[in-house]
Amino acid sequence: MKKIIAASMAVLIAAPAFAGGQMYEQQTSNFLGWDILPYVALRGGATYGNLNYRFNNDKESVSQNLYQARAALGLSIYDKSRIEIEGSFFTKGNNHKDFGNEKNVAVSSKNIELMANAYMDLGHFQYIQPFVGLGAGMAFMNTEAKGTYTRSEDNTRFSAMGTVGLGMPFGCFKVDVAARYNYIDVASGMHNFGGDVGIRYMF
Repeated sequence: MKKIIAASMAVLIAAPAFAGGQMYEQQTSNFLGWDILPYVALRGGATYGNLNYRFNNDKESVSQNLYQARAALGLSIYDKSRIEIEGSFFTKGNNHKDFGNEKNVAVSSKNIELMANAYMDLGHFQYIQPFVGLGAGMAFMNTEAKGTYTRSEDNTRFSAMGTVGLGMPFGCFKVDVAARYNYIDVASGMHNFGGDVGIRYMF
């Protein structure tokens, strides 16, 4: 599955090279009566993660600071809403925590996600466009704890995301600034609070 995600991201990055480079108004097409516009998007930012982890029969909240990169392929509908498939990649998170008698346990996590997202613009503004979004998908996550013994797990779990943001158009590009909450159903639950800046290229 991870190889499929990596191949999909390569296609997303290469897609603009095959686009005509025309402006947004010239490229909107009609499909089954809907005005649609395909796009690719690249996003990057930072995340504060909170992993509720159980070790040695004790549960603790482990905080982690992560960087994230996102790539998406989507469709804009009537320039009012969007649907997309997005791959998300997070840097490795590390921290130390005491679990009862187990002191200074090193807890780490690695995460890749594949999400289906839907966005809706709020109102219609020319220069700055607020939007909200919801997403759901799967997280491919490895968690590891090293104390007097090592516990390592690879899990595929449900993931959900909520987003609020602002979009700013520049011809066939749009710049997005977004705040995101991401929940992953791993261990006793992982909560990510992050923000990112992205570019959408419409063709």
